[in-house]
Amino acid sequence: MSPRNEAHLVEEESYFVSMTDLMVGVLFLFIIMLMAVALNLKHQQRTYEETNSKLTQADQSRREMLRDIKKSLDAEGVEVSIDEDTGVLRLPESLLFDRGRFELQAAGQVALGHLSRVLDKILPCYALVPGAITDDCKTKGGRLEAVFIEGHTDDVRMMRSVALGVSDNWDLSTARAIETFQQLTKSAPRLADMQNDRKLKLLGVSGYADNRPATNDRPTSPDQLEEWRTRNRRIDLRFLMATPDAEQLQKLKDAVQRGVENESK
Repeated sequence: MSPRNEAHLVEEESYFVSMTDLMVGVLFLFIIMLMAVALNLKHQQRTYEETNSKLTQADQSRREMLRDIKKSLDAEGVEVSIDEDTGVLRLPESLLFDRGRFELQAAGQVALGHLSRVLDKILPCYALVPGAITDDCKTKGGRLEAVFIEGHTDDVRMMRSVALGVSDNWDLSTARAIETFQQLTKSAPRLADMQNDRKLKLLGVSGYADNRPATNDRPTSPDQLEEWRTRNRRIDLRFLMATPDAEQLQKLKDAVQRGVENESK
């Protein structure tokens, strides 16, 4: 083989080796990128599963809490209803107040006395109580964010009455919520000190007048209409569970966004 041909052969072999090295390098980078995507997807899945688990635990804990409260009240002869989907414990007007009044009936004071003792026993398992030890609590891990005592009226407009101490349904619903709060905390004082995990007071009050009926299906027949209005005159205790904090939600949002960007590539 002539020197010229030999040089040409060496050049071809060198070119082939360079291309092989380049392809191996590209393949190596592809494998690294694939591993990075797989790890990212695994992290996203883990973050989603952790967040979903916390939400599921909170929902299940609230259901169990409401059932325990109702069971204890049933044993005391206090009839209430619960809505596990919305986390509401419902007290009808007839249990607590006279029509158009916000002062508690004697029977209402007794009923709230039972309720306060039940809450004082159960809520510490889901909230902070300064100076209390709750090692004996068995929950699914959910924690309370707030318990709102909500006053509701029917849609019959009240005439302003200085003698009754209220001027309209807004006044009446709010006054009833405050009266309920004061009676509960009077019967079980540490309810007023209970806190969520952010060290904020657990109990609060609000009045909605007739703006949030128990059901939006307003009937037309007089008998059904009166029954509907009776259901709307009530006190609701709404239990809100703590959800993943802003940092956890932002991490989940970022992970989902990265997944969308990777899919688009």
